[in-house]
Amino acid sequence: MDTKHTPQKRFIRLPEVLSRTGYGRTTIYRKMEDGSFPSSVKLDGRPPKNPEAFDSRAIAWIEDEVEQWMESRIEERGLGSADVPPRQNIVR
Repeated sequence: MDTKHTPQKRFIRLPEVLSRTGYGRTTIYRKMEDGSFPSSVKLDGRPPKNPEAFDSRAIAWIEDEVEQWMESRIEERGLGSADVPPRQNIVR
């Protein structure tokens, strides 16, 4: 029996991305534009055949990509922390 766990791909929508990152909508889109945040995926996946037809504009992000982005922010924080003295426990 194979005990390897393959992570499941899951889409997350904008409200969840905002909640997880702490960023606002405009910041997410600006960061996507400058390449510093994962790109969204159009859920319909294809352009409409008929321009008059309903266009599903729904988008989402791949959960693993957002999680990896968050992990990289945490790692970056850790790299710069060698210059910062440790917090002292102050008993009051």
